Amino acid sequence: MPSIPPVLRAGTRDLPDVPPFVQALVGTFLAPILAWVETLVLRRMLRHCAEHPLVLLAQWYDPAPVVAACATYRHPAGTPGAPPTFSVEQLVRAELVRAWADSCSDPELEFHLATNLLLRWFVGLPLLGRTPDHTTLHRFHAWLTTQAPDILFREVLTFLDRVDPEDPSSTPQIVDTFAMASPAAATPSPAHLLRHLCLRLARCWITYAPPALQPALPPLDLGMLARPVHARTALARQQHLQEAVTVTRWLVDGLTPHLPALAPRLRGVVADYLAALAKVQADDLTTDGTGFTRERPAKERGEHRIISAVDREATFRKHEGSPAVLGTNAVISTTTTRIRAGVALTGCRSDSDAPIVALQQQQAAGQPLPPYMVMDQAGGWGKTRARVDVLSDGHTAIVAWVPTSGGSDPERFTVADFQVDPERSSCICPNGVVSRKAYRHGDGDGVSFRFLASQCQGCPLWLHCRDPQAKPTGHRSVFISDYHAYLRAGAAFNATPAGQVLLGQRWQVEPTVAWLVRYQGCRRARRVGQAAAQCQLYQACAVRNLLLWVARVRRGQAAHP
Repeated sequence: MPSIPPVLRAGTRDLPDVPPFVQALVGTFLAPILAWVETLVLRRMLRHCAEHPLVLLAQWYDPAPVVAACATYRHPAGTPGAPPTFSVEQLVRAELVRAWADSCSDPELEFHLATNLLLRWFVGLPLLGRTPDHTTLHRFHAWLTTQAPDILFREVLTFLDRVDPEDPSSTPQIVDTFAMASPAAATPSPAHLLRHLCLRLARCWITYAPPALQPALPPLDLGMLARPVHARTALARQQHLQEAVTVTRWLVDGLTPHLPALAPRLRGVVADYLAALAKVQADDLTTDGTGFTRERPAKERGEHRIISAVDREATFRKHEGSPAVLGTNAVISTTTTRIRAGVALTGCRSDSDAPIVALQQQQAAGQPLPPYMVMDQAGGWGKTRARVDVLSDGHTAIVAWVPTSGGSDPERFTVADFQVDPERSSCICPNGVVSRKAYRHGDGDGVSFRFLASQCQGCPLWLHCRDPQAKPTGHRSVFISDYHAYLRAGAAFNATPAGQVLLGQRWQVEPTVAWLVRYQGCRRARRVGQAAAQCQLYQACAVRNLLLWVARVRRGQAAHP
């Protein structure tokens, strides 16, 4: 029978009966006895788990630089306040455990540290000591998010470059993106979104505004705002929208004049809510001269629309073949041994921006830029190649398949089969016919060359150049992008042996993405906001880099520390 019952009832003793003189003897030597028991337990546990990644990391990696960078989290010496219960090093190690354990939440991390002996040993918690509660863990994580989100990622990269050297200026990087879903839900309609924003703004004003300014809040039925509305007809939906717009107008007109009288922090929060209300109405609604409000058609709505009142920075990421995800478009740039950059963009940012933001992050950190960035076709557009070339001052080039122009028939000549002079004053077709009729394209960055029907009559390549249903008297247009030279240079490099090798290595980013989303919890952000997603991505990439290095050491691919 266990010495401690699973459930203690009233009157149940939680300790066995021991004679008083034995209790006195044990009490005298309690500290060394507990230390002796703890040593025996941990020694057996570590012998059994000697190959566990965290056990190896505890021996091979010292987070002292991260601890030193986080020293300002504590009050300076001499300031009033209770002494800290847990050291900064313990909290830093707890963050390593958080990222290792699927980027778990604060209550889950508290549970892991309270119940897992190996994790307690890794963090530095005594066997019978206290465990940090979720509020303590949350405070430190929130401080990291705002003050030093990238410190762990940067220090791990510095450590790896020392123990497992890799020249970043000569090592190609592979770029890819994946979705990080927001923990907030999307709002079903602009009317629901306006009501939710108004409700949160009203509650904020009631809770934090000074008593003298409380009358500025219009008399609202907060229960009505919080109550979900399920409109089943077009007329009911329109009435619901008109009510939401009216309540929004009341709040904006009533609170805006009193913004200067608020404390700076509260003024910023209220101003953000008022700006969000204005953006929702500008992006999703339109009002005619009579004051009638209706929703805009989908094609007329604004960019970066607010979808959720809880996470106002999250937008939809739509990837071909996958459902749309509300949240973040996560970008990683990795070599074959480690992740060099991790950026959390809002969901609607295009994948073609991925190499640019990855380079910008490395430049901001003072890191050397790679010679090549390998990516899928999203990075192969001419504009992306040009931006990377300008940003890196010619040091970095994109290696990606050149996307096929929209509507191009693979059985017919494409723009790659036409020759253009550097000034783009003339264009030569595959049959040698020259056209100097160039027109600036109205919808894109480039010019269109026109080959008249009189120039093409009797051409032996007619069937390979024109659509079979094209009129014999019609002209043939060829659009030459402003980035035509980048596209042709990229296509030429792809055909070389070096280009083929680099394109063949692109798959190596896929296991890294799979590890991040399956084992480091990057499929879903744990907290709302782009800053929280960025901090989570940084920590996940740092721990993944350490685990990749441990695996390389165990396989003999890196020097044993």
